[in-house]
Amino acid sequence: METFATATVMDPAVPGFARTRRHAAPAAGRSRPGCALARKLAGFGPLDEQDRAALEGLTGYVRPVERHTVLVEQDGVADHALIVFAGFASRDKHRASGRRQIVAYLIPGDLCDRGVLHDYPLDHTIEALTHCLVAKVPRAAYLDLLGRHPRIALALQRARLAEEATAHEWVANVGMRSGTERTAHLLCELMERLGMIGQVTDGQYDLPLTQVDLADTLGLSSVHLNRVLQALRRDKLISLREQRLRILAPRQLRALAEFEAGYL
Repeated sequence: METFATATVMDPAVPGFARTRRHAAPAAGRSRPGCALARKLAGFGPLDEQDRAALEGLTGYVRPVERHTVLVEQDGVADHALIVFAGFASRDKHRASGRRQIVAYLIPGDLCDRGVLHDYPLDHTIEALTHCLVAKVPRAAYLDLLGRHPRIALALQRARLAEEATAHEWVANVGMRSGTERTAHLLCELMERLGMIGQVTDGQYDLPLTQVDLADTLGLSSVHLNRVLQALRRDKLISLREQRLRILAPRQLRALAEFEAGYL
């Protein structure tokens, strides 16, 4: 099954694809795995040097995780905060038949702290979609971080609101948009989210997902998704060659999806 590696936007002047957040994050850079988390939270509120140093300190908990590793089981109560520093993970719902619906992506800088904060079980599974770098931060260390760094705690609260709004948008995507529209919407959303953490360079971003992953995200069969991608290519909205996805007409793609980035 085909895997997408890189996406390229051909019109970098399009508003929204590299949108500046309410609080501007530092300049792009991917040399340290802690950068994505600091950049994301800086987009939701100003952080000082002590805050950034504390976030960098979490990299001591980072470990590599192989693709398809289950990070938190459904109905499990995690005694740690789970933070993705590299790669793509997902929140999944599974049926007894084995069918899967991906209900959210966890990209670098995203986290799950439900068990730590609320001692409450997850109603879904968290799984690594790709090779990932993941930190499992023990409850005591995580709560200490929030207590000592109120700016981080506030930024995390705002990030949760954006995550909730994104979940609502995904429901609308599956419920109201055609297969072509929902695919276009997801491509636009990922450009935004990855751009916010400095992982869009020269209009390109990594998208290491299979067509099965994307189909399970969009509520489509793999065959239907393949037809959608072919239609987008035929209409000269995207070009797909050798694991490279190129967005040829960003304005048209955004218009097709009715994509507005304010919820992010």
